[in-house]
Amino acid sequence: MNSLRHDPRTSVALPGSGWLAKSLQGDQLLTSLAPGEQVDLLFTTLRYQGALTRQRLFLWRGTFKMTHLELRRPLLLLGRHGNLAETVVLAGPEGPIELKSLSARVARTLIDASSKEDGDAPITHMHGPHSPESATPGAESKGSRRTRLPPPAELMRAQESGFRPRSIRTWQDAELAAVDHMRSIGFFDARTTAAGADGGIDVIADHAVAQVKHHSQPISVGPVRELRGVADLGQHLLFYSSGGYTDKAFEFAEERGIALLSILPSGDILPLNTTARNLSARLGATSGWSSAPGTRALQRAAELAAQRETVHKQIRRILARTNERRALPFNRYTKDTIKALEAAYKLAEQAASLLRKSQADFQTHGMRRRLIAMADEKAREAFLKLGMRP
Repeated sequence: MNSLRHDPRTSVALPGSGWLAKSLQGDQLLTSLAPGEQVDLLFTTLRYQGALTRQRLFLWRGTFKMTHLELRRPLLLLGRHGNLAETVVLAGPEGPIELKSLSARVARTLIDASSKEDGDAPITHMHGPHSPESATPGAESKGSRRTRLPPPAELMRAQESGFRPRSIRTWQDAELAAVDHMRSIGFFDARTTAAGADGGIDVIADHAVAQVKHHSQPISVGPVRELRGVADLGQHLLFYSSGGYTDKAFEFAEERGIALLSILPSGDILPLNTTARNLSARLGATSGWSSAPGTRALQRAAELAAQRETVHKQIRRILARTNERRALPFNRYTKDTIKALEAAYKLAEQAASLLRKSQADFQTHGMRRRLIAMADEKAREAFLKLGMRP
């Protein structure tokens, strides 16, 4: 295993960084670096280990099952906050990435890396020589791709209002989450409309309008068709729902180019159709992430969200049926029915617990799938107890 301490590309940045001189992450880093690519910053956070060079930012998450991400400079900064230890929010393929508990020096360096195109900003703690090509403004390293950033004023607005998932409890929370999401994908002037006079529009921007429904039931084709009718020609159309959509709504949205998005209780927003995925890919393309992995990750997340929503519907049906157990008198005629209702209720609770575990940050994609499948089995077992069809 190679040592970061003995490699001239990493030796200067290693002291005080929190990185081990010999580790799997360090070995991957040395393998990924180009021959003349100097590492100017090594840092660690609560969830990530990072390495910043003149051309890109590497991030590793996890110790045993490591996820390796690569972000080309300039970075897209969505925001920063914190009092004692700073937090910097960068754009990622599946949404914002929060780098928490950063020192002021590391936070300042990452912010500087987002302020100039093609990484030509001076780094406050840089060590080691760099080639004239990398120091020349506008020059691109071999194999790199120029990233087009929004105008400075728009980028500042995006940084002030970057998308951060918020818990969804009310319809107001859902609308604010939609506003944050629209700003994060390029509609920086997105804002809610006046209450009671939206005319079928809840969020509006210069080039986009959106409808937001915080309902437990799937949205039918009617509201989606109404959004098409009230929008101006050339505006992007987005529909946010916390209860999913019917098949007819999906068909109509695909034909008319309306983006259908799902708002999860955690505040995460997932694209559900082609138009929505294309709009969501704006974030990945703007930030410099490889578009293919980002799109694939979004597709996989959307598939899991759809599977999870199916099980949620099953659980709601079971709970609606098992509510009768409290109203039935207990006697020799009803005791078997009450026993079956109680058993089905416990199975529904177990299924709901498995679904909650499937949304935890530390779960891998495969484990999420297994947990959702286990929840589905519990729900189907409850249906058998009740004599119902799934």
